[in-house]
Amino acid sequence: MRALKSGLLGVVAAFVASAASAATIYLDAGSMEKSRQVTIQGLGNVLAPPVQFQATKNGQEFNFIGWCVDVYHHISLKDYAPDLEYVDTNALTTDFGGAPLDAGDVRKVGLLANYGQLLFDDRPTAPGAFTQVKPVRSSYPTGSAGTAAYNAALAAYNAAKAAHTAATNAYNAAVSTRFTRLSAVQGAIWQVVSNRNVTSVNGDAAFDLLVDQLSSDNLTDYLTGVGHVRQGFQLITPVQQFGGRNGRTPLPLTQSFVIAVPEPTTWVMMILGFGMAGAAIRGRRRHAPATL
Repeated sequence: MRALKSGLLGVVAAFVASAASAATIYLDAGSMEKSRQVTIQGLGNVLAPPVQFQATKNGQEFNFIGWCVDVYHHISLKDYAPDLEYVDTNALTTDFGGAPLDAGDVRKVGLLANYGQLLFDDRPTAPGAFTQVKPVRSSYPTGSAGTAAYNAALAAYNAAKAAHTAATNAYNAAVSTRFTRLSAVQGAIWQVVSNRNVTSVNGDAAFDLLVDQLSSDNLTDYLTGVGHVRQGFQLITPVQQFGGRNGRTPLPLTQSFVIAVPEPTTWVMMILGFGMAGAAIRGRRRHAPATL
């Protein structure tokens, strides 16, 4: 247990150190689970789900979910060659078009990124395949007793099939809801940081309302179903964002992203918890009788 405890503390300490110190991050590849298009007012249609990145940070590979905070540049979903160089040394203070963001906007982005991460991690569980075999009358004895037994087996089969169908429908609805809310979170982040209206391309009024709710001043009323939502985040920005003759031409593959991270107090509580668990185990060992 001592080795396990030191390993866990090492992981926690390393994460805290890497989150607090400057790092160079190379994005190796970007992908999306499912795409939903939205319209950003004045800019056109874009894909809204969060991006899943494979990346390297300080020489170590890791995967993360990135929430775009930049509507003025774009990034492609592919295996990047060469890898895209990013840093985590900048603060989220403007909308990348130069307009300042106030503390309330930054807080909203943090809450939304963490809420979205919780939604992303909360994957519905698909029901297993329906494998029950439908009974056939010829498998039962002739006569009324055999008919009654067959009818009972058929009723049980139909009930099991109906239950499986209901479970499958519930799973599909949960998957659809999850993707809708993930896209609404990304849309709300864009609406907050750019002050541009974000709407569905297909006139989905319920989706548009959710984006407005998640970007409102009382957005915490709508961060539901996932428990406590933190607001700590890490901003990563591309090393090369502008180029051209005047140095201000937006370059491709240069969007900026936020990553949800635990707040420092969360890690402190975890460290204290590991320490207390280790002390309790040592205490139990100290009082344990010797054995041969």
